[in-house]
Amino acid sequence: MSDGQDMLARIKSRSQRPKVARDTSLTSLAQGSQAVDSVEMEPSPAVAAELVHLQKPPKATAGLSGVETPSLEDQLTQLIQVAPRRNIRLEENLDKEIERFVQDQDLTIETLLEACYIILQEDSELKTRVVSQASERLAERKEAGKLRRIYSQMQKLRG
Repeated sequence: MSDGQDMLARIKSRSQRPKVARDTSLTSLAQGSQAVDSVEMEPSPAVAAELVHLQKPPKATAGLSGVETPSLEDQLTQLIQVAPRRNIRLEENLDKEIERFVQDQDLTIETLLEACYIILQEDSELKTRVVSQASERLAERKEAGKLRRIYSQMQKLRG
C-alpha cells in the first residue's frame, strides 16, 4: 500500500472512533482529577476483559495468603508518569539512522533517549565523552544558525 493510501486509511479509521462527551465548563477544571471520574464510558469488550483480568487476584494465591492484589487504581498510580511530547530536531542523516535503528529494535526514540541518559548517569567516562561531542555539535549548530541569519538578511537587503 502506498503512503498516501495508508494515510487515507488512518484518517478514515479516526473518523470511526467513538465520540466521548466532554465537560468543558470551568467548574470541571476546578475539580481537577475528579472531572475524569465524572465521565462515563463503556470500554470495548477487549478492554473490559483486560480490566476483569487485572482486577481478579491470582487463583493460586488468593485463598492461601489472604493478601489482596492492588486495585487497578493503585496499579495506575505506580506506573511511570510520562512528560508531554517534545519537538526535537535532529541532523537529517542521523534522524534517518536513528529512526531505522529504533524500528529494527522495536523501540521508540523517546525510550532510546531515556535509556541512553540512564546509562550516561552510571558511566562518568562515557558521560564526559558524550557531553564533549554534544558541545561540539552545539557550537556547529550555532555557527550554522548565524550563517543562515546573515544570508537571510543579505537576501532581504538585495530584494
